[in-house]
Amino acid sequence: MNSRQRILLALNHQEPDRVPLFAPNIIRTDTPYPEPLQHFLDAFPFDQLVQLEGLVNAPAQLRELADGTLVDGYGCRFKYMGVGLPYCIYSPLAQAESIADVTTFAWPDPNAPGLIAADIQATASALHAAQQSLVAVEVKPLFHQYHYLRGFEQWMIDIKLNQGLHQALADHLYHLNLTLLMRLLDQVAPYVDLVMTFDDFGTSTATYMAPQDFRTLIKPYYQDMIARIKGRYPNRTFYLHSHGQIMALLPDMIECGVDVLNPILPLDNMDPVRLKTEFGRHLCFHGGVDIEHILPFGAVADVRDHVRRVIDILAPGGGFWFKAQAISPLIPPQNLITAYQLALEYGRY
Repeated sequence: MNSRQRILLALNHQEPDRVPLFAPNIIRTDTPYPEPLQHFLDAFPFDQLVQLEGLVNAPAQLRELADGTLVDGYGCRFKYMGVGLPYCIYSPLAQAESIADVTTFAWPDPNAPGLIAADIQATASALHAAQQSLVAVEVKPLFHQYHYLRGFEQWMIDIKLNQGLHQALADHLYHLNLTLLMRLLDQVAPYVDLVMTFDDFGTSTATYMAPQDFRTLIKPYYQDMIARIKGRYPNRTFYLHSHGQIMALLPDMIECGVDVLNPILPLDNMDPVRLKTEFGRHLCFHGGVDIEHILPFGAVADVRDHVRRVIDILAPGGGFWFKAQAISPLIPPQNLITAYQLALEYGRY
């Protein structure tokens, strides 16, 4: 069974030969990773989900400036702080006070020529013809970009005190992202299995906002976007990456049409038993591995016990893709290697 067959069976809540195993994201850091870990990552038989790089000079794309900071097409400025993703250090709409301030902002044009990679259709077609991997495209985050434009604290204030401005700004971002996505899908949809997005909606203990605010201010965009995708291109799967304790939002996300949820981290209090019991008929879970406590600080025996428990809970009946979401130099190479080698052996149906 190849990667594509294995991933699709698990996605459709069936049991393939084994649990699909996805490579971890490698956190950028000034500290080099040990060579044994690099060798392992290069040699291990990870299953393949290929994300097409279909957009060129898109608004959310970062470019480096002479002073080492980065800027996107909206004018948000970012700085790399030595580990992880760059942090937003300047929000161009932080001082906006009215809908007029939002409307008159210099918004990028999502219909401009040259935003779609010229060779993307050929690339997608070749990947699909090979039938070895799942193929995905990304719709850029709606609300990560919102808080880059306004600042995270101001986003929280807008939710409670300035919902008119919130809707105006969200409408502009939604129009931009949906237009770009549909332009891209018009080129590659016959060859694409997944549409992915990355928007975090919670802390490790609670959602960023009250569920009712989410349903009023966030959910309608997702509901409309996923309906448009699946209405024009049936049988496509929608994948949501969201950190945080978002259990209260999952019925809403399922209602919107989300099919895959990532990363369901244990220290986000995303209880795997409850996830599988209450939502396992509707969602395929991607992740589930404790990368914040057990992998960095546990003994090898702790890692083995943890991986067995994750697989025992989430794998039965399909609907589970195994992944250690991200790694950093804090994680001993042997712990990561142990996690994946055990998953390869133990995750057999």
